[in-house]
Amino acid sequence: MKNLLIATTALVATAGFAAADVTLSGAANFGLLNNGTDDAVMYDNASITAAMSGETDGGLTFGASLTVRNGDDVDLDTGDLQANPAAHAALSATSFGNIHVSGGFGKLTFDEDGVDNVHNDDFTHDVQYDGTFGALAVSVTADLDSSGSADGETFAAKVVYSADGLSVTFATDDGGESDTTLSYGVNDMITASLNYDTNGQTDAETIVKVAYSNAGVTAHLALADDDDDQWELGLGYAANGMSIAAVLAENDGAGDMESDITASYDLGGGMTINAATNESGAFFVGSKMSF
Repeated sequence: MKNLLIATTALVATAGFAAADVTLSGAANFGLLNNGTDDAVMYDNASITAAMSGETDGGLTFGASLTVRNGDDVDLDTGDLQANPAAHAALSATSFGNIHVSGGFGKLTFDEDGVDNVHNDDFTHDVQYDGTFGALAVSVTADLDSSGSADGETFAAKVVYSADGLSVTFATDDGGESDTTLSYGVNDMITASLNYDTNGQTDAETIVKVAYSNAGVTAHLALADDDDDQWELGLGYAANGMSIAAVLAENDGAGDMESDITASYDLGGGMTINAATNESGAFFVGSKMSF
């Protein structure tokens, strides 16, 4: 009788709660990596994420996530193909991900040192607000405890206006730096953009870019007027689960050249084969799996 009474009381106590959703997802990577100077090494890692969501009686939605990861920590960006110095030591990590609440006011996200600074991703923040007001989208991030920022990077804001093929993006921070991009879709295939950035340059940087996309073919040409007078040319093609892309660029005023080549093939069911190389001879080939 005592056990039955406890069970009945628990049912009554929880009857007023709305049902919540909890989903599990996972990812895994493995392959061979060479940074262009050392012997090739094997890398592998796996993670599992629990995502939780619910809704209040008043219509607010809320959620949180938790990720547990184990394996080698590697950087597979073709511009910087390197293994983390601590890799191959069976790294393990637990991330509490983020906690978020959203409603008619917009969305609030909380993640200590895990929120991307909307102006300068060299620094992390703790809280983010996102709101949409007609053609305007506003994002604000802040570092509440100053542990993920430096040099005054404790506050950042971004405003995006989009209408009739025109997009204007303005981002700034409490350090007085700003980044402005004007983009216009000429037609369904061609987009032109102009970017003016005061961040991290002795002189302000201006980038003019024209991009083309049609029937799986992509191309872009970018010209920069900055400390290094850079330019970049990219070509790509994707069809039937396969994609390949190449980028050629001048990386400084001395005329040194950089090149990146990437390729991937989708096997279906959440598994892809990926490979990349760059001008230094660095390369990786491996597989990514999603569950």
